[in-house]
Amino acid sequence: METLAQESGLEAVLLRYGFFYGPETWFSRDGDVGEQVRRSEVLVIGNGEGISNWVHVEDAAAATCAALTVDPGVYNVVDDQPVAQSVWLAAFAKFLGAPYPPTVSEEQALRNSGPDAVYYATKLREASNRKARGKLSFRPRPLEWLGAQASTAV
Repeated sequence: METLAQESGLEAVLLRYGFFYGPETWFSRDGDVGEQVRRSEVLVIGNGEGISNWVHVEDAAAATCAALTVDPGVYNVVDDQPVAQSVWLAAFAKFLGAPYPPTVSEEQALRNSGPDAVYYATKLREASNRKARGKLSFRPRPLEWLGAQASTAV
């Protein structure tokens, strides 16, 4: 989308969202990922150093509405706490009352889950919400289930 907007000369507002969490999302107590974590099906891959950026669905909706009146550009709609896969997954499991997530090697995950899963868990990097904070008056809430793990977030 960004390339298309640039090459076409169109003025556009593009929003890059973090992983959605909150009611009716995969990352909720009753969401699909929540169920998988309870069954120990979501694994820490390698050392779990891939950095995830999150956004609550209500914060994402507010940012989307605010984006209707801003200057063209690209805005990262993410919270203030990018966090490593090994940290957020352990905190999410604890929040759910699930066992600590198992760990698997990158090689094993590549065979069983594919390159995207390995990339997200080991190589994904943080995004800054500075522009969204300034131009959209975006004020994201903290990741609700990170809790005490916040001190080990990236």
